[in-house]
Amino acid sequence: MREIIVTEPLFVSSFRCTGSACRDHCCKSWSISIDKKTVKKYTTSKNIQIKNIAHENIQLVKKNSQDWGVINFSPETGSCPYLDQDRLCLVQKNLGKEALSHTCSTFPRSNRTYKNEVHHSLTISCPEVVSILLNNPDAMGMTEKVNLQNDFNSAQPIQPKAKLLNLFCLSLMNAADASIEASLYAVIKFVMFIQKYDEITDSALTDIESAYLLLVAQLEDGTISRELGSLQVDYRVKTSLLLLLQDYFAKLETSRGTHVLNYYSDFLRLAISSNEDSPLENKVREIESRWVGVIQDDLTNQRFAFKNYILYKFWHNNFPNHSQRSMLQSLYLIIAEYYYIKIVSASYALGKGNIDTGHITNIIYSFHSISQHNQNVAENFYQHIETVRLGDDLSMIHLLA
Repeated sequence: MREIIVTEPLFVSSFRCTGSACRDHCCKSWSISIDKKTVKKYTTSKNIQIKNIAHENIQLVKKNSQDWGVINFSPETGSCPYLDQDRLCLVQKNLGKEALSHTCSTFPRSNRTYKNEVHHSLTISCPEVVSILLNNPDAMGMTEKVNLQNDFNSAQPIQPKAKLLNLFCLSLMNAADASIEASLYAVIKFVMFIQKYDEITDSALTDIESAYLLLVAQLEDGTISRELGSLQVDYRVKTSLLLLLQDYFAKLETSRGTHVLNYYSDFLRLAISSNEDSPLENKVREIESRWVGVIQDDLTNQRFAFKNYILYKFWHNNFPNHSQRSMLQSLYLIIAEYYYIKIVSASYALGKGNIDTGHITNIIYSFHSISQHNQNVAENFYQHIETVRLGDDLSMIHLLA
């Protein structure tokens, strides 16, 4: 028997689908792919209702065995035709959960599989997942167990040094009672140090560990916060990103989460369009000043919420390890997302007087539902953000200062 190490944050094991009680169920307004085996199962089902719905609503695409068909959603409701009036799945109700397609049976779960390890996660386009992250201070605590199976997984072994770099970055975010911005600034400095090495040798790892310990000490004594606070901010970087993303989301076709994100984004549009005599940079400063109140007052008992969000992004994206992007590029994208979400949240608080994790949950899940529903959508979104970066990875520092 082979030992397989399974690692997952606590929010994975505590997740339970809320079914019909979900604030925005996942069976509407986006594309659901069906594998070949499931298409056949539905189209030949002995259950007449299941069979008829399949023949009327499954469109064959035959791209590959996992992407054999797509379900055409109702033009009236935007929902899956297998969703009943109680917002429950007819397939699961009549045929059992084992009859669900691969897409439906796994969402919002995701895995990274290696030869002798598996890392579990969940996608935050699901509102219940976001709610756990923002309301449970222990949500990103890691658990580990060993499963026994006949053979190793048919995948490459995990690179120990890549795993260690991910753990360093996770630990740095969790190392001190510093602000999110200061902690992310420390991660920038850490990644810049790492990128000096063409190869992560054992000797380099010793130096990297020393750099990590120094940054932790500087976070704890306030050096990092003071350094970040002394930087001269280029508000053009901030305003360019905000305007770009506002324009990007406004031009997208309507999908799951669009109406929700538009509702909250309208508060940002109002904040930056009011008082035409005031420069845009001053309006952004005002929104940022409200953010201080969000953290200090509105989220007094949940100041861990956004730290959990960043920890999630590091874990889910296996940061800083990415085959197509540099470490700084990957970090820039995480910081850009965080900045936009925080500014939309602060704009809502500015307009309404306060905000709670329920509204922040709505902002985060709808943002990710629209921008990162699948790999192609995510890549298109990231390429759009890249147009603001203009090849300058360190411009992200302005988003934190």
